[in-house]
Amino acid sequence: MRLPIAFTAAVCFTAAPALFACQGQDAAAKRAKEKLAQQEKDKVEQKKKDAEAEAKKNDPKPSETVKLGSPWDDGKSLVNEGPCPEGIWALFKGDAPGADKAEKKANEAKRSELQKDLKAQTFMVKLRAPDQVKLKEFDAPKGEFPLEVVGSIECTDSFGHVAIAWTPAKAGNPGNSAAKQDADITQNYWMADPVKFSIPMKSMAEAKEWKNKNLIGLSARVVFRLGKVDVDKKLHKVAKVTEKAAGETISIGGGTEDWGAGRLVRAELIGLRVATDKEQTQLFEKKGE
Repeated sequence: MRLPIAFTAAVCFTAAPALFACQGQDAAAKRAKEKLAQQEKDKVEQKKKDAEAEAKKNDPKPSETVKLGSPWDDGKSLVNEGPCPEGIWALFKGDAPGADKAEKKANEAKRSELQKDLKAQTFMVKLRAPDQVKLKEFDAPKGEFPLEVVGSIECTDSFGHVAIAWTPAKAGNPGNSAAKQDADITQNYWMADPVKFSIPMKSMAEAKEWKNKNLIGLSARVVFRLGKVDVDKKLHKVAKVTEKAAGETISIGGGTEDWGAGRLVRAELIGLRVATDKEQTQLFEKKGE
């Protein structure tokens, strides 16, 4: 679960005798902030390693690899919840990454070049059942299986999460979050429309047999280029509480939190292919407009 980004917060004794206590708290807060930043960096690195390991584990063995030709074999491979394409920050407004002013300045100088390079590249993501390629319950009156392929993935860079969507996407509350119904504010997420197909069946018996054979083996390849970007913000002011005790004034809270969905890249779809039997049997193919 994502936590909101807190822009400001303050806890300080304003009475003169507490000056050194305030300074000590400031130093402690700085150390805590640095520790938190390092923890977030470590999480990003670990997520990258886990994603690479997961991709390697799920990839077919060399003897099972299917060569599909262009465009299905084109592009750099991305993994859902894995690392973003290098330099994706350059597509968005805002500061360049860097440990200090010099590094930020050097990265900012590369922004234009990175933008052109990213827009020129082709990317490919492999999706798998049951979460990314979803076979719905058999529709007996229509004699078909509805099938849905997710319309987006998420990746992570040094600034946090980025959604990449190849179908129309909007920011909002999916309605199944852990937040209480009476919560003051809920977290936004990017929600992309699924790509829908239908698999015709001649009978219930055929449908049952087909499902048993293919349910887990369904997969999809999506090939795309990076397009326009969007950022969703949902700012929430946090009230500042001030209390007096024993001649001292204590201030807690204050500032603004961002509960928005964050960054999104609207991808330009080149092609989407749905298959089964370790990608050897194609079921559907959709080309970009």
